[in-house]
Amino acid sequence: ASCVAGRRSRPPGFVMGSCASTPPLLSDRGVLRIIGMTSDASSSQTKAVAAMLMTAEAVSWDGDPVKTGSFTAGAASFVAAHCNTASAVLPATTPGSDGTYTQSGDLAIGCVPKAKAVSQAGFDEAGLLLDARLGAKWAETFGDSAQYVKLAAANLAATPGIRRVAWQLDEDRAPEEYADWVSLAEYKAFAGYAGSPPYVVLGARGVPLSQSELERQPWYAMTPEQLGWA
Repeated sequence: ASCVAGRRSRPPGFVMGSCASTPPLLSDRGVLRIIGMTSDASSSQTKAVAAMLMTAEAVSWDGDPVKTGSFTAGAASFVAAHCNTASAVLPATTPGSDGTYTQSGDLAIGCVPKAKAVSQAGFDEAGLLLDARLGAKWAETFGDSAQYVKLAAANLAATPGIRRVAWQLDEDRAPEEYADWVSLAEYKAFAGYAGSPPYVVLGARGVPLSQSELERQPWYAMTPEQLGWA
C-alpha cells in the first residue's frame, strides 16, 4: 500500500496500519510523544521510554499525571531533569480544563507544569478528522472517553516537532475492550498517514514490535466496522 497526502490508498485486502514503520528504539532529537496504559505499564516499557527520552528535547503527552504504572512513568527522569521547563515538558489537556490534575502524580515531584489546554477550534477540527478516518459512529461508541481521542488528535496537530510516538501496548487487553481503546483509536487514525510521526509500539518486554509481530496482534487488521466505529 502506498501512503499519500494525508490519506492511504487502499488496494483490495488493505490492512489498516500497513504503512506504519517500526523505527529503532533510539529516539531522534525533537519531541517524543508517549501514549498507552494509565496503569499496569510494565517496568520494561517504562525503562524503554526513559531510554528514548535520553536523546529527546521534549516530551509530550495527554492528561495523565506522571505516576507509577502509567505510560507517563517513563518520563519521570526527563521531567526531573527539566523541572518545570515549559518548553521541554509538554502535557496537554482538554479545552476548559485548568491543567492541574496532570501535576498530581507520585513521580511528578513538583516538576510538571500545568497541562496546556488545546484550543476549542483544534478540538473540534480533531473531531472532524476522526469522523473521516474512524467512521461516523466512533464517538458514540467511545461515549465520555471520546474527548480523550479528540485530545490526542488535537495535541498531535498542535505540537510541532514530534519525531516519534511511543505506544506502550497493553498486550493483555481483551477483544471486547478494543472498541473504546483510546490508544488504538489514535493508532488507527494516524499511524502510517502522510504527515504523521512514526509510531513505535512497545510490547510488554519493552522492545518495539516488528511489522510481522504487529500483524499478529488481533486488533491490527480490524476495520472501523468490526470495531463498531463505522
